[in-house]
Amino acid sequence: MITGCNQDVTYKGRVYHVQTEDRGKANPVIETLIYSGGEILASQKISYSDLLASGYDESKIAAMLEQQHRRVVVDVKLGKYAKEEAKAFGEGIVTGKSLDEVILDYLTSESEGEKLVVSVLDQGEMASGSNGHVHMKAASEISQSPVMGAQVLVTLATSDGLAKQLFKGTTNAGGICLATFAIPAVSESAIVIVDVSHPRGGRQLKYLVTRQP
Repeated sequence: MITGCNQDVTYKGRVYHVQTEDRGKANPVIETLIYSGGEILASQKISYSDLLASGYDESKIAAMLEQQHRRVVVDVKLGKYAKEEAKAFGEGIVTGKSLDEVILDYLTSESEGEKLVVSVLDQGEMASGSNGHVHMKAASEISQSPVMGAQVLVTLATSDGLAKQLFKGTTNAGGICLATFAIPAVSESAIVIVDVSHPRGGRQLKYLVTRQP
């Protein structure tokens, strides 16, 4: 089962909570619920049972979940779930674009303005002459949507000036990267440096390499 999305959205001073979850292989449905004041206002569901026939692909399900969540968030921001009567979308605006094109433009501009956030899901011991790993996720700062294609570079640096690349890769559609690497045996002080970079920003992690007694 894939981790869902939770987000508070404000429309005309009222806070709406949007929650999107994957119900799992036994019930292959992605469901989005819209709450306000503890009340469920509406729900959106989409089935992915057809994808199971060709084999379970977590990255595709994660992409479907993100797309549905972001589309509902846009609907909330446009007043679709407001209890008061909302104005028709585009009222007073002259445009030749379709609704889908306007939504796509909105999503693009919103995501481009968000910074990159990197969280470490798990990490192994960084010991001289052993295998290490860093399991991380790259996401947008506000929407927490996964960021695909962030560059991940792992380097070993020693106190005597040695620099050695240990791993190079990118985050997948779910924003995930599992960097696994062999740490050379070193006799001097050393650190493992993990650099994550993307047009939205970057982050550097440093781990001290412990030496065997």
